Amino acid sequence: MCYDVLEYLFRFPPRRMSAITNEEEFEKVKESLAKKSGGAAFRSERFDELSKFVSDALDHQDSDRALTVITRGALSFGCSDVHYDLAESDTVVRFRIDGSLVPVLRLSRQQYKLMLERLKYKSELKLNITNVPQDGKYRIEEEGQKIDVRISTLPVKWGENVVCRVLDSTSSVPKIADLGFMWTSKRQIDKSLSKTNGMILVTGPTGSGKTTTLYSMLRELNTQSRKIITLEDPIEYELPGVVQSEVNEKNGYTYHNGLKALLRQDPDIIMIGEIRDLETANIAAQSALTGHLVFSTLHTKSAAETLERLMNMGVPSYILASSIDIIIAQRLVRKLCPHCIESYEADAAQSDTIRWMMRDIGIGAVEKARKDGFKLHRSKGCEHCGFTGFRGRLWIYEVLHFSEGVRDLVRKGESPSKILEEGRKNDLILMREDGVLKAMRGKTTLEEIFAAIG
Repeated sequence: MCYDVLEYLFRFPPRRMSAITNEEEFEKVKESLAKKSGGAAFRSERFDELSKFVSDALDHQDSDRALTVITRGALSFGCSDVHYDLAESDTVVRFRIDGSLVPVLRLSRQQYKLMLERLKYKSELKLNITNVPQDGKYRIEEEGQKIDVRISTLPVKWGENVVCRVLDSTSSVPKIADLGFMWTSKRQIDKSLSKTNGMILVTGPTGSGKTTTLYSMLRELNTQSRKIITLEDPIEYELPGVVQSEVNEKNGYTYHNGLKALLRQDPDIIMIGEIRDLETANIAAQSALTGHLVFSTLHTKSAAETLERLMNMGVPSYILASSIDIIIAQRLVRKLCPHCIESYEADAAQSDTIRWMMRDIGIGAVEKARKDGFKLHRSKGCEHCGFTGFRGRLWIYEVLHFSEGVRDLVRKGESPSKILEEGRKNDLILMREDGVLKAMRGKTTLEEIFAAIG
């Protein structure tokens, strides 16, 4: 570990021991801090303007224009999902902004009826079916911008609820350097990307930005000399030069049979949107062993737990040990607004928590005290961040590189704790530690970190 970097980040008395002495005490403090992560509700005068435009359009029976205004408005706020939540007398439209749902406008029963018909029509859903869930998608193209939207309907007491996932297919894919990997993790990822075979897995819950991380790596590898093929559900980014295929389970085009067909296309690099079953996992692993660089995702909490998940699926441990090269676990946390940020000295509970969390990556080696306590950051709230103190989100990561020592433990079926212990020898940084380092640099808060990692 690079201790001069840690020395730059930390400000604390070197000889004061942490009051936290075990994991049980740490969990109590962590839970207490996580409860403080909510903050102020997002508010903006632009919501009133949006509501007026939508109401005017619907009053003139122009539901297509109303839908376009809502969709473009959602994108302008950085919204990932639009919720149409139906009640007895009206419908509340809410945007998920930086992970939190924000009420934006209300629609009368008649207005929502027009919107629902337009949503279902554009998504090619059956208008006369209201008692079973339906899934579809639509695209809005305006002024050269393409916005893809996935729609899901759900029968409820008063009619049909709708949730729309907003995907800006023309948005640029960030560079790996912009994702916020610590230099040790970035070095390991670069080493894996330089290989011609092996499997790179990205794990985390729904909405943790896994696809963005995958596409950032594909962007680095996308050259005319390589054939890159993806199999996704749905295609979230359009990357020129990459062959992209979309799963359609209604027509029997699944990850399993799609992957078999994909391998007959002579790819160098394969990206599988998600490993959901044993058949897909086995094909992906075998592909990684036979000269392909394979990328995919799973829904697991941590890097080490990914191995348990795959073994529980039925993938032999010796196959996993030989095929996987790196596992990246991640979360998204809210980023402090740069327009209203300020620093402050951490209190005793925060300082003790930081010392306990960082004990395994060399924080005890920093012996040069500067001022009392740790320096943390917060944002007061302003118009730029909707008075929440946060604007945008950033990733926190945990990168487990498969060294020979790790591979030996995986073959033996050792526990995640043993594997993590071995990973420490190769500068493994856990998500919570990565989060603390970013909190110390003014990127986010401890409360946000704990709320994200649970």
